[in-house]
Amino acid sequence: MAFAKIGIMSIGEMGYHWAKVLKARGAEVLTYDRDRSPVTQKRAENAGVKSTGSLAELCSSADLIVSIVVPSAAIKVAAEIAKAAAEANPKSLIYFDANAISPMTAETINRVLSETGVNFVDGCIIGSASKMDRGSVVYASGPEAAQILELGRFGLSVQVLGTGTSQASAFKVVYAGLTKGLQGLFVELLMGAKRFGLLDEIVKRYDESFPGLLEKVSSSIVGLRIHAARRAEEMDELQRTYAQYGMQALMAPAIQKVLGSIADLDIRETSEKGAREGDLMETMEVFYQQGLLSNARLASRARK
Repeated sequence: MAFAKIGIMSIGEMGYHWAKVLKARGAEVLTYDRDRSPVTQKRAENAGVKSTGSLAELCSSADLIVSIVVPSAAIKVAAEIAKAAAEANPKSLIYFDANAISPMTAETINRVLSETGVNFVDGCIIGSASKMDRGSVVYASGPEAAQILELGRFGLSVQVLGTGTSQASAFKVVYAGLTKGLQGLFVELLMGAKRFGLLDEIVKRYDESFPGLLEKVSSSIVGLRIHAARRAEEMDELQRTYAQYGMQALMAPAIQKVLGSIADLDIRETSEKGAREGDLMETMEVFYQQGLLSNARLASRARK
């Protein structure tokens, strides 16, 4: 199936870069953002995304709808699309959930959408938003997953994992454990180095011992200023997934606590162009000045 019109829910940092890549290669990108913030609406406008008048219009117009939202919103957005699709009654609509959700959440979304005839494809994105067409990979799974290979025509790298309706989500939560784990571990250690007056020295030593590792993680640490809350949610998805399959995640709860503590700093500043501000050292200075990981702040968080 050829995708001429692609809907994105919603135009956050990742959605913005998807839209830019798709638009640059000839796709018409749609969204519904009437209930979104002015910053999100402006971001969609900057990406050249057309806002539809209703979700039903989005469903009737788009060949494919890609969901890129925080994990806690994934089921809600899918349910809204299912309701709108029932009203619009499109001939054929594919819903590609590219969120960092648990396999159980993916199965729930599949059931919600199948009741209205929408074709569900489970998915995930591995890589940086700003490098969607330069190294990042889109994974898909499910009976209709092969159709997502069509996105390769727009410069995206797409791989099909299999026919299981939740394989891509399982793949993502396990991968997220590594990336968010490195972010959380580095933040904790660098905060200690900052406290001891050894930040520059330890960064140099890390780079000598593990060349390029901290550099690879740095952009994601800077991104925690905006995305810490959603990444903490990903660790919750990982824990729930392990519990569902009779295992206990031991590292994920600690990572979630570090990321949640960053989110509690409330220093999030959204961009109208999907950009991240600052560098690693500046970010660590902001965290330090805000008292991240201090006993007083952690005690306050525990009382909430």
